[in-house]
Amino acid sequence: MLRAAILTARNWSQAGTVSCPVTDLDPIATRGPLANGAILEHWSSAPAGEAGSCVISHSTNVVGSTMSLTSATPTVSRPRQHPRAVKVADATAPRVLVSVLNYRGVADSVIAIKSLQQQDYPNFRLQLLDNASPTDCVEQIRARVPELDIRVADHNLGYCGGNNAALRQGLAEGFDYVIVCNHDIEVASNAISQLVETAEARPDAGIVGAVELCHFTEAVTTSHGTGFSLWSGRPAWSNHLPADGRALSASAVQGALVLFTRRALEAGVFMNEDLFMYYDEADLGFQLADAGLRAYVDTRVVVRHKNREKFYNARAGYLHQRNRVYLVHRYGKWYHRVAFHLGVALIELPAKVVVRTMQGRTQFARACVLGYLDGLTGRMGPGRATAL
Repeated sequence: MLRAAILTARNWSQAGTVSCPVTDLDPIATRGPLANGAILEHWSSAPAGEAGSCVISHSTNVVGSTMSLTSATPTVSRPRQHPRAVKVADATAPRVLVSVLNYRGVADSVIAIKSLQQQDYPNFRLQLLDNASPTDCVEQIRARVPELDIRVADHNLGYCGGNNAALRQGLAEGFDYVIVCNHDIEVASNAISQLVETAEARPDAGIVGAVELCHFTEAVTTSHGTGFSLWSGRPAWSNHLPADGRALSASAVQGALVLFTRRALEAGVFMNEDLFMYYDEADLGFQLADAGLRAYVDTRVVVRHKNREKFYNARAGYLHQRNRVYLVHRYGKWYHRVAFHLGVALIELPAKVVVRTMQGRTQFARACVLGYLDGLTGRMGPGRATAL
């Protein structure tokens, strides 16, 4: 149910900021011009009916002015553009490179690009990096978004390698932050602003992620990672959302939209190209811990992800099975490895082969066996994935 939140400003005669209470502001509409030169810079959310706070900056006299904003009970909702969002060049704001990784996408990619072009952050550069798509998708995207900076890899670098190309570019070109994202997402117009704000407020932040929402079901897919079991080789995820919209410390963040800080890149934290794709989120968590940095999720930022991956896809089954072995071998102790292989080789994998074969999913079962064997022998990168 919508409610009106009234901000009353009296006798502001000097440039600066002022804090004031505010009730139930829309979590999407967190900044923008209000009236008489006043700018809503930030607000901290609160449960319905309770007061949060806001910070308003101003550069002109504001005397006895009353400003109204529409607000709602905080919910996870469809990203929408802040009606007052205005792009203003600000060279003092941290520089951000935003890179969309594309492979054979057109319609979804254009939607993602349009969503990112509407960002209210004042100092970012947007590009699309195509992962050597074998179709004419780049030409189609160029025709629809002619002003877009498009870069094309000379061969398929995989999800990790493609994103690393953007991360290395951002580091070499002096950007303060690099955001890598999938081609099939949509975000609200203040997503970059909020991710940067969270990173700026936390000196130990290595990466900052968002809450992932399924585009098709409106359900929260995941909010943050809660750990990785070196006994089973499986990550744990939560879809819990705090009522106050605070940032959460996480073992991993979902990979559809991730902000990397310069301090993480300078510490050598990149996506692991041995994995090619899948389980890169867990690997990043281990890397950050080794570097003395942390992963955070800004729960105010929602990324709508059109993840259409089908169950029992042979390529995905191969990579999942192989990369689990890799992570346990890389980060586990000897006793983790022994327990893992006893469980997988004697129980999990034989049962999976029997059940999936009986279900008519022989190719998937075979791919899982090949993935396990390649994990044991260290056949990484794309491995057999491109042939499945």
